[in-house]
Order: sequence, then C-alpha cells, then structure tokens
Amino acid sequence: MRLAIALALLVCAPMVVLALPRSETVAVIGPPWAGGAELLAIVADAGGAPVRVGGHANVVIAHSPQADFVWRLYAAGAWFVVSPLLASGCSPLPAEATS
Repeated sequence: MRLAIALALLVCAPMVVLALPRSETVAVIGPPWAGGAELLAIVADAGGAPVRVGGHANVVIAHSPQADFVWRLYAAGAWFVVSPLLASGCSPLPAEATS
C-alpha cells in the first residue's frame, strides 16, 4: 500500500506543479453542469475579465493582475484553476487545422 501511494505521488507531483498557473492569465474550469454564463459570473465575481471561452461551456480563459486572483476564483466557485497551456486541449481547433 505504501509503495502504491509513493508511486502515485511520484507520478502526480510533476503534473500538479505543471498545472499551477504562473501568470495573470489562467484557465478556469467550473462544474461540469455550469453554462457559459455561470462561469463568466465566477470570473467577474473574482475580479477578472474573460479572454476567451474554451471548447466546453465550463472552461474559460481569464485574466486579472490581482495577486490573489486564483484564490478569488476558487472562492467564487471555480473547480480548478490551471495554466491556460494545459487547457488548450479544451479549445476548438482553428479552421485551417480542421481542413
């Protein structure tokens, strides 16, 4: 059992570090049932501004210069706040990439 926990930590720790947002622009992931309006309200309540909406209704890229923006997003109802680079898989492909 201890070995399984140690292996899980070894595998998950780098992913957690990579997921931490390091800039003023972050990807905000809301509850799966959240619509775009609900997620935009979370961003607004946290004092941020939407940059673009992801490929799913519960993902939005947001920006704020406030140092505690990530914590404000969690307090407003965000489920996860990650680097926007990790959320790029949730974005639709550009038109030229689909042809």
